[in-house]
Amino acid sequence: MRILKYSALLVTLVLIPFRPASAAATVDQILSSMTLEEKIGQMMLVAFKGPGVSPELAEMIAKRHIGGVILYSSWGNVENIRQVAALNAAIQGAAAATPRSVGIFVGVDQEGGPVIRLREGVTVFPSQMAVAATGNREHARAMARVMASELTVLGVNLNFSPVADVNSNPDNPIIGIRSFGSDPNVVSRLSASMVEEYVRARMLCTPKHFPGHGDTDVDSHLGLPLSNHDKKTLDRVDFAPFRAAFAAKAPAVMTAHVEVPALEPARDLPATLSAKILEGILRKEMRFDGLIVTDSLGMGALSKGVGTVRAAVMAAKAGADVLLFGADIGHEPAEQIAAFDSLVAAAKSGEIPMERIDRAVRRILTVKGEYGLLDARAIPNRSLEIPFRVGIAENRQAALSAAQDSITLRHDRLRLLPLKPSDRVLIIWPERNSNDSVGSLPLPPGTALLRTAREPSSQDLRNAVEASVQVDKVVVFTYDATRNPAQQNLARTLMAIKPVGFVHVALGAPYDLSLFADAPTSVATYGDVPASIEALAKALTGRAPFTGRLPVRLQ
Repeated sequence: MRILKYSALLVTLVLIPFRPASAAATVDQILSSMTLEEKIGQMMLVAFKGPGVSPELAEMIAKRHIGGVILYSSWGNVENIRQVAALNAAIQGAAAATPRSVGIFVGVDQEGGPVIRLREGVTVFPSQMAVAATGNREHARAMARVMASELTVLGVNLNFSPVADVNSNPDNPIIGIRSFGSDPNVVSRLSASMVEEYVRARMLCTPKHFPGHGDTDVDSHLGLPLSNHDKKTLDRVDFAPFRAAFAAKAPAVMTAHVEVPALEPARDLPATLSAKILEGILRKEMRFDGLIVTDSLGMGALSKGVGTVRAAVMAAKAGADVLLFGADIGHEPAEQIAAFDSLVAAAKSGEIPMERIDRAVRRILTVKGEYGLLDARAIPNRSLEIPFRVGIAENRQAALSAAQDSITLRHDRLRLLPLKPSDRVLIIWPERNSNDSVGSLPLPPGTALLRTAREPSSQDLRNAVEASVQVDKVVVFTYDATRNPAQQNLARTLMAIKPVGFVHVALGAPYDLSLFADAPTSVATYGDVPASIEALAKALTGRAPFTGRLPVRLQ
């Protein structure tokens, strides 16, 4: 009887599961105990200088209770992957020493293609437009899966990706190949695929830039862009990828510093600062209840207008939850302290209602709870996994496979490709920056490489002309030549010299193909990361087929 009695008790204990305090209760407890200054700090995601936790950053964590940081190579945060992992562990360690021990968002722009903050030691994928050119959503899934896995090991928990803008304007100076293309259906499908993988990997992501930065012709880092899409076009084109991302359970969204008169009639009021757009469209119409994260408040679209400090108050009032301060040119970390003080003052005066602040902080804490970031003491340091998880052969192969499937042959009218071992070939390659991938271009026998300035000089042109007469075929690479008359002149001059031996390769946006539509052979790569250059070399020499398809409409 005693055994049966104890057995019954054991069964009862097994059947009544242990119920820890709910995440919501924990969030409520933390929120109710916070001071105003702690709440404002949670709403700020800041940039900082140096490869370690500087005294300034330590003070921001301890005294201003910041909720997140963003890493930039330009401000010295990225030296190598082990240093990044140690930095991120130290950041969480500093947060663990605070009274609330709330974990910190550690964010980075690791989109693939032209926008990547970590380059060495990690797997670098081709651009989103290259992925779209493959026509295979599995490459988008692999891109998100690999990047999430590697970033997690390095202590990053927030990737500002994917770009959900529909690049419908060929003259767009800032989106371009960062987008999946000009077809909203394709952009929607691939954005959702990436979000699904990020969510599965427990990596926070922010589809961007709402309500759409694709049909603009001004770089928002420099000035205030304008989207003239009417509400019907916005709904059909620009909103579609965001709806798909939200359906895929995106935990956050990033706003655009873009003026959209169809949604906000007030002049010079970008989406980031508009309650009509953030609260009206995002919250009420689209029923999005995740985090609204601003693009960097130091970008020219805002700093040249209302100013960064005032923009922080306006964005918070309008409905933004997380206020991002990036490493923008001409801005210093001290400006973040001024913004913090201004936000606190606006809350005390009632300009920003406490209800608005509490809603934002509740969302922030809830997301941190869902993603294992609510307690900094419980965030693991996974740096020991670096040799087995980061930049490994399997991941690099996934990036190369995507790049290989993206290389696009628009036409080859004279059958100049593949290049033959017996061909005498001259490749002309403008220097874009210190990170271009010349080392990834294995040159076949009989091939000469001539580098020129980004804007080829008259001497570059003379050198190219002299070298071209010595070869059978000239392969000219261009980078966004639509905005570079000197590149256009060099390419057209060489095409006139070699009318039956000229190959044009658009290394940047594929819109360059329209400039040289009469070229015998035209190829697009959608970027110049090492995987894309290696894939291009294989395609040019016949070691791999051209399988990519243009994901944009050319004029």
